[in-house]
Amino acid sequence: MVIITIAVAMNIVQSLFNKAKSTAITAIMGEPEYPKDLPYVAEADCRACPNPCHDEDHPSYPSYLKMDTESPLINSMKPYTRHVLISTGAEDWVSHIDEDKASLAPYLDKAIADGQKRQREENPSLVVPRIVLTNSSRMAESWDGEGWQVIVLPDQIVVNNVTPEQCNDFFEAFLKHPIGTPLSSLHASNQANNILTEMQVEKDLGREDGQNSKRSTKKSETVVTKEEKTLNGNTKRIITTTTTTTSATIMTPSSSSSSIRPHALERQDTDMVGFHRHHVMTDSDDERIKYVTVGKTTFKVLPWLPRAAIMICSHKKRDKRCGITAAILKKEFKHILRNKNIYGDCEDDVEIWLISHIGGHKFAGNVIVHRREGQAIWYGRVDPCHCKAIVERTVLEGQVIKELFRGSMIGSFDHKAKIAW
Repeated sequence: MVIITIAVAMNIVQSLFNKAKSTAITAIMGEPEYPKDLPYVAEADCRACPNPCHDEDHPSYPSYLKMDTESPLINSMKPYTRHVLISTGAEDWVSHIDEDKASLAPYLDKAIADGQKRQREENPSLVVPRIVLTNSSRMAESWDGEGWQVIVLPDQIVVNNVTPEQCNDFFEAFLKHPIGTPLSSLHASNQANNILTEMQVEKDLGREDGQNSKRSTKKSETVVTKEEKTLNGNTKRIITTTTTTTSATIMTPSSSSSSIRPHALERQDTDMVGFHRHHVMTDSDDERIKYVTVGKTTFKVLPWLPRAAIMICSHKKRDKRCGITAAILKKEFKHILRNKNIYGDCEDDVEIWLISHIGGHKFAGNVIVHRREGQAIWYGRVDPCHCKAIVERTVLEGQVIKELFRGSMIGSFDHKAKIAW
């Protein structure tokens, strides 16, 4: 009884702390002001439908999940300006990712906190915007070492091989500057070192022989390679796969030490119906690769190509509601995207990422739609029967479904270019 009482008290204290923290952030950043002409659309709420969908039409959530169906959704997320996602290849993580010392998250989280603290000390009047950091289920298709691939949105960039030791340099290179800062203008005093040849970068990283990371795989799949024209007229080579279960072990290039990366162990698509396209780097992509040098680190940066990403909170070890609903939503979104032939990570495709805690488990399913135009639209209480409308209305058209709308990333509707490329 005493133990239960202590646990309840700790939950109350934690809840009060989180509320105070949220209030402080809102006081600094202000409540987001959405344009009056926000492209709202209406969708019927399945819970109020007199003729609910059958399970064969749309899967449903288990009845034992207790959701908040009463609290207002609007402004139920904290204002932020950037989303940093670590590619882990996993669909669930320890309860607090900033405590997992075997991952990149705690080191990057500390680098962001320390970097923003320096910014405030250097300029006390500066309003330092919030940065969201999450793990993601995204798998890196190419690997150049023992680190993690990290995506920065809305800058639309993929940074390769980020290690814990490089996190402070990562903040200085990609998170300190205003959104939309071109990569070519970063660290102008060292601009001669910003863009290097592949040989120079390999030498700086101690890989003078240019050896790539080794990959051993076990998979059962059918692979078809073909070329397609993109919307801008360029040619891209595509591998189309029909996969059951695929495992890939990524080895470091060093002969003195090799480690299995937990974030790159396996890809599972056991419910495959249709195809998933994978972007394959070609000679034309080499022109888009850039190198940014900060401190002792040279980062390899690539563009993020898809038209959108559908992010679903799946953090079951944090709260089972998101873990259970995410698996159901992922399957439904995947089915819809495949039917429209836009599921994949090629240019103009749509990706699906399962991500760690973003707040608001009581509003599960929680979904963020990030569009390459720089919009990040948050939805709560998403049911499987909403997935088709989210794809057709929000992913493809940029419209907001009012009944599900929790809020959006700051600047999502100011129509300003945010791409750093």
